[in-house]
Amino acid sequence: MGDLIKGPWSLLNSASKKLMMPSSEIEYVVLDTETTGTMKADRIVEIALVAFKGNEVIEEWSTLINPQRDVGKTNIHGITASMVSSAPIFGDVINDVFRMINNRVIVAHNLGFDARMLIQEFNRANTQGDIGKGFCTMTAARRLLPAGKSSLSDACDEVGIKIVDAHSALGDCKMTMELFNHLSEDEQEVSSAMVDYSSDTNPARILVRTAFSNKKDDALERIQAFTKKIPFPTSDEKFIAYLLLLNMAMQDLIISSDEESELNKWAEDLGVSQKDVLKLHTGYLDSFIQAALRDGVITVQEREMIEKVGAALRLPVVIPETAQPIKANSDNLSVGKKVCFTGAAVGFNGEQISREDLEALAAKVGLHPVNDVTKRGCDVLVTADESSMSGKSKKAKGWGIPIISVEKFITFCTFG
Repeated sequence: MGDLIKGPWSLLNSASKKLMMPSSEIEYVVLDTETTGTMKADRIVEIALVAFKGNEVIEEWSTLINPQRDVGKTNIHGITASMVSSAPIFGDVINDVFRMINNRVIVAHNLGFDARMLIQEFNRANTQGDIGKGFCTMTAARRLLPAGKSSLSDACDEVGIKIVDAHSALGDCKMTMELFNHLSEDEQEVSSAMVDYSSDTNPARILVRTAFSNKKDDALERIQAFTKKIPFPTSDEKFIAYLLLLNMAMQDLIISSDEESELNKWAEDLGVSQKDVLKLHTGYLDSFIQAALRDGVITVQEREMIEKVGAALRLPVVIPETAQPIKANSDNLSVGKKVCFTGAAVGFNGEQISREDLEALAAKVGLHPVNDVTKRGCDVLVTADESSMSGKSKKAKGWGIPIISVEKFITFCTFG
């Protein structure tokens, strides 16, 4: 079966194995979880797994889980305490989960979160194994689809997938499987999970979610709709992984002490310094403010949201009178476009400008920074030298993607 990790499961360290590119010959398994929250002490309340190869479903499995604590935000996942009171605990179904994921590549939308929650449950049960290197459809959507289309529902809508049973684990799994088949061209190296399970053990008792109707909280819907408009002020994958967890913690516009501790631990695990965290928080707040200003007026509700974001991040809130616009141009640079940076950037006075500062400026004016030039995932390349023959410049020229200088970019974004 291969080597197992000796000790706790890890999202960042897996057994050494050969990575491969996505292929129709590989068996995959889509994972989705609904949870009591986003932090280390939180538990899974529903889990679903759909195994597939190509367009064919091999097997699907799901169950509610008794988290042995409160169920968390029912207004998000729709699961109540009474629904899970007679459900199995996670330890009861581990053998079935192992059977479903073994020798398959895990696929998830926001893989970092679902894999992290799964690993926490595995560690609580004192098991060991290797979940491999999975494929994240959210990462693929950020690279291949138009900006602002990376949530599961938005990505599915963009490629024509019908939204069915959103925020149920099995419903999300089925949509993620379809989305994967649209986005598998994204170059994410993968490897299969390797776990040990008993083939002689009978399947565990499960309890599947029954149909019910719960109206979502209107305020929560407004917050979620607004945050979709906000570009992340970076293209660095470890920074994005941190910001994704921050976004989930900020769904109620409050960061509790437990959430703050978990965010600090997550930053430490990712290798994100506290200095970087402060820059990310500042860029996040700036993007939030500029997104609110972009239609020319900040409503009472938007102002209240901004004040709460500032308080949660412990940052001062300064709202300018007008948005920072992008100067009209013929180089495809406009709100919502994806922009990539390459080369050593120099300002008007010969000073060095970091890529991080350029990406933060891009997000502030409503652009979405990306870390590579791809045919579908980049709209403009910003370079220190417009005549450069770098790899990114060659790809941009080959695909007809506009290339502009750093000086032009700063002019368009600063003197709009």
